[in-house]
Amino acid sequence: MTLAAQEPTVLVRLPVHLVDAMLKMRDSLDKDLTASLSASIAKNTKVATIETGTQSKLLNGPRHHKYKAEYLGECIRGRTLPDVFAAIVDLTAEIAPESLERLADMSARSRHYVARKPEAVHTGNKRLPTKQTTSGWWISKNIGQEDLLRALKALCRAGDLQFGTDVKFVIQS
Repeated sequence: MTLAAQEPTVLVRLPVHLVDAMLKMRDSLDKDLTASLSASIAKNTKVATIETGTQSKLLNGPRHHKYKAEYLGECIRGRTLPDVFAAIVDLTAEIAPESLERLADMSARSRHYVARKPEAVHTGNKRLPTKQTTSGWWISKNIGQEDLLRALKALCRAGDLQFGTDVKFVIQS
């Protein structure tokens, strides 16, 4: 192998956490492709499976993820709206944790979009359910599509992103 036959190479310095996040995004995209292919095959066999590691588990048919958003080019899918928001919060925690700190200071009416403690999410009614994300942030489990849309727009303001370009979510009817 000669150097002339190789593709041109560019070396770029990137923080380790960014490279790790990019690799996780790639892994997630590969898993989504596997799930889509499995669901496509399942249309003919009436059984949908998705491979997770070395085990397979049954899904609830080809539309096992009801909601989807796009975050910095990555398709985020979830069975519930809090699942979608939690996945976006976790990606943001890896890529730009300072954005979440700013988002924690923002609130929509009587709730904070994210918080470090569960009781800080619903300041008006602490009995409402919350969910802890993998990255350790707490979010509301009691959100609708409009709430998620509002939270994603707030995240865009906190992270200097553009809603509709960097972050997308379409309300489903």
